[in-house]
Amino acid sequence: MRGLALLAVGLICAGCGQVADAQGQLVETLKIRDATSDYEKARAPLDRCVKAKLVAAAYADARNTGESQAWEAREHEDCRAAAAAAGVKLPVSVKR
Repeated sequence: MRGLALLAVGLICAGCGQVADAQGQLVETLKIRDATSDYEKARAPLDRCVKAKLVAAAYADARNTGESQAWEAREHEDCRAAAAAAGVKLPVSVKR
């Protein structure tokens, strides 16, 4: 009887991991969607710079390296535009 109860609990918990993974993916998808929507609504150059960083971070959290890198590139473009609009000269980055 005890073995049957343990087997039942084991079978019930076997699906728990899949449900948790699906819920985690849903949360990551919603974070990405919200961050992207906020970026699209942003009009001020500095706001777009910040929002692009948040989208890149959301993709990084979701472990989507390709999209994260693409948004990091967009972030750099937007931040350079924000700096230019503010009359700030950014240092030239040095590649190693």
